[in-house]
Amino acid sequence: MGERFVVAEMNTHHFMFRGAGATAAMAREALLRAWTAHRSALLAQYPEREGSLPEAEKMEEHFRIYYLEFEMDAGYRWPDRLV
Repeated sequence: MGERFVVAEMNTHHFMFRGAGATAAMAREALLRAWTAHRSALLAQYPEREGSLPEAEKMEEHFRIYYLEFEMDAGYRWPDRLV
């Protein structure tokens, strides 16, 4: 069996956010860092939206995070590994 990695996905109303890591926790952290960067950029342009854009630690109160596990050098036809 090859090395594994996990992809975390969160679909908001407008964007699909993804994070990757060796574990689900690492993938979640990467995804939430992406959300934080996105949120910061929006707030730089629209500071009045601060109350409507949750901070990273509150995102799972609004959107579900899904976790996908893969092996390196493997090929998939979701959800099945073919090679």
